[in-house]
Amino acid sequence: MKKGVKIAIFLGIIIFIIVIAGGYFFINDKMQKAKIIEEFAQIEELTKSEDFNMDALNEKTSTIVTKGKYATVEKAAKNYASDLFNTAYNIRTLLEDEKMAQLLMASNYEQDGPDFVESKKYLNETKQKLEEKKAEMLSYLEESKINSYIETETADRYSTDLYKQLLREDVEISEKERNELEKSIEKVESMLKIEEEIIDFLVENKGQWKVQGEQILFNSNSLVITYNGFLTKLRIL
Repeated sequence: MKKGVKIAIFLGIIIFIIVIAGGYFFINDKMQKAKIIEEFAQIEELTKSEDFNMDALNEKTSTIVTKGKYATVEKAAKNYASDLFNTAYNIRTLLEDEKMAQLLMASNYEQDGPDFVESKKYLNETKQKLEEKKAEMLSYLEESKINSYIETETADRYSTDLYKQLLREDVEISEKERNELEKSIEKVESMLKIEEEIIDFLVENKGQWKVQGEQILFNSNSLVITYNGFLTKLRIL
C-alpha cells in the first residue's frame, strides 16, 4: 500500500472517530438536559398539592442525577428549590397550628386564665417566627437571591442560562404575586394581633368574667360589647 493511501486511511479513521465522538457528546448533552427538565417536572408535581410530602421533596432535591456542568446546574437549582419550599412549608406549619385556633376557646380561658402566661408567650413567639419566615420567603423571590445559587457554583454562561430557564417562573414572578403573598401572611399577623388584644383585655379585667360551660360571661354589658367588638374584627378579616 502506498504511503499516501495509508495516510488517507489514517485521516479517515481519525475523522470518523471525531464525528462519532461529537455525535456522542451532542446526544449526551441532550440527555443530560432532558434529565434536569424531567427532575424539575417531578418537583413541580410534588409541590402542586396542598398536602405535598416534604420528605419526598427533600429526597428529590438532595439527589443529583446528571454529570459535569449539568450536575452543577441541577445542584444549584435543587438547593434553591429546597430552601424555598422548606421555608414555605415552615410558614404553612405555623399557620396550621391548632393552638392558634384554640386560644379563644373557653377551655383555654379556663386553663390559662386569668393571667394567660402561656397564651401570651405563644402569641409573641408565633408573631416573631411568622415575621422572620415572611421576610425569608420574600427574599427567595428576589432575582438576585435566586441567581446567587448558580453564581456561587459557576460563571459559565450556558449553565447560568439553563439555570434561569429552569427557574423562570420564580425569576419572573410578578409584583402582584409578591404582594398577594405578603398580604396573605399579614392577614394572619393581624389575626394574631387581635387575639393578643383579646387576651390583654381579659387580663386587665380579670375578676370581672368567668367561664361557664362553653361560654364566657362578663359582669357588665360594656365589657360584653368590647369583647364582641374584638370578635367582629376577627370575623371581617
